[in-house]
Amino acid sequence: MNLNWKRALFYLVLNVAVSACTAWGVLTLWGRSHLPPPPPTPAAAAATVHPLAAATPTPPRFVYTVRAGDTLGSIAARFGTDVETLLALNDLTADTPLAVGQALLIPGRAPTPTPVALSPGDLVISGVLGAGILEDERVQIAYHGQHSLNLQGWQLDDGRGHTYTFPEVQLEKGGALQVWTKGGFQNTPVDLYWGLNKAIWTSGATVSLRTPQGKVAATYQVP
Repeated sequence: MNLNWKRALFYLVLNVAVSACTAWGVLTLWGRSHLPPPPPTPAAAAATVHPLAAATPTPPRFVYTVRAGDTLGSIAARFGTDVETLLALNDLTADTPLAVGQALLIPGRAPTPTPVALSPGDLVISGVLGAGILEDERVQIAYHGQHSLNLQGWQLDDGRGHTYTFPEVQLEKGGALQVWTKGGFQNTPVDLYWGLNKAIWTSGATVSLRTPQGKVAATYQVP
């Protein structure tokens, strides 16, 4: 009887051990099959990033200075646009009057001025007034040529690092304009403002007027 009891106990322990091993194996296999997926590699992560939409480029535009006799219709026809576009671009209404010297935004790129062959004496720097006094200082320029001259892109300099680039401005035969050193005012067809905060013209300084290509067209020495 004692031998049978020991044999039964042995088989019971063996059965428990086999059951435990079987359960451990099953749980191990189940756990491996249900592991979370590994994190994506940097390359894979990068591949899922959606690129940002490219910014819409601002359409090109340039500034035109209104001259005597201009209308919205004539300006639109000159630059290949329409009145409605000019009104919208400049926040104007159809009954808004234009003023000589007013700056208008024009869609597109500024046209390259047609070169004008100048003869000696056609374009001169006639003087510098108020030299050394910011409020009064300005360079006077006179034109005696036979054809209209667009000064857009021309430059005025003192040879000491100060350079003024002309906006779109037209000179007719017998016309003149002056470039003021100071700023704070709106350009007109005859008065242009450099925008500096100190006077630059002193006795002996040389004023140079250059074409857009850098060729000196006129000079003047301040007395």
